[in-house]
Amino acid sequence: MASQIQHPSLPLPDYFSKFAANYIRQTGHTTLNILANIITEDVQTSANPIGPDSVVHDTAAGPGVGAAALVASLPKDRLPKEMLVSDSTAMMVSAARESLVASPLPRVECKELDSQALSSVPDDHFTHSIDNFSIFAFLRPADAIRESYRTLRPGGLAVVSTWRRFAPMFVVHAAQRKIRPDLPLMPTPSPQFYEDGVLQRTVEDGGFARDKIARVDKVLLVTDEENIAGLTDLMSGPMMTRAREGYTEEEKARWVDAVKESVDEEIKQFGGIRFEVYVILATK
Repeated sequence: MASQIQHPSLPLPDYFSKFAANYIRQTGHTTLNILANIITEDVQTSANPIGPDSVVHDTAAGPGVGAAALVASLPKDRLPKEMLVSDSTAMMVSAARESLVASPLPRVECKELDSQALSSVPDDHFTHSIDNFSIFAFLRPADAIRESYRTLRPGGLAVVSTWRRFAPMFVVHAAQRKIRPDLPLMPTPSPQFYEDGVLQRTVEDGGFARDKIARVDKVLLVTDEENIAGLTDLMSGPMMTRAREGYTEEEKARWVDAVKESVDEEIKQFGGIRFEVYVILATK
């Protein structure tokens, strides 16, 4: 049974860059709040909690969401002594670096790296590896897990999360049906990861033994107005341009209202915008 996340909406530190803050706002703070919950409820209660001797890799990190979750979740004396924040996109790495330079993390390095080929990172280096909602974006997801496995120390812990229900796609599809039900629905990247068991099999394919893998399911209901507004902006804006392919200008002009109506329907059905998550905790 999935655990309901009761974690409050975490405020971003004021040192976070404008780009990073806007990025996180348009996710409705979901990836931040879910990871903070995973750290508090699952990582810190495991046999390998994060502490002052830990060396953590946040891979495919975007603008530093994992680091923000660690700072929000842990007392200062439990923060890791070293943290690598990596992403394959220079803009994300720059935003993370700008944001984290003033963080309380003792030592944080931001690098442009491909999670699927971490050739510059030695074997058996990290105590913890975090892959927070990026596994579905990789062309070779098992290779990304393989690299997490290789770079973890024996006994190290990998945390891998992905969506079971990514609410914005349900809302966007509902909006599409309102305007042009005859056109194909916007595709989602690597939809196989929504299926039960796919994430665990990928983690096993990446080298982790089945008896060293634990799965946790999470549910997050976004109910506060600011986070709903951020998600609505995401669904109304350029990130969802593909949903409007084949539209006339008049049909495009109806998009924002169709999204708002679909958001209202989602909230009426679930009491908020509902996200469901698969989480794997795998020990090397």
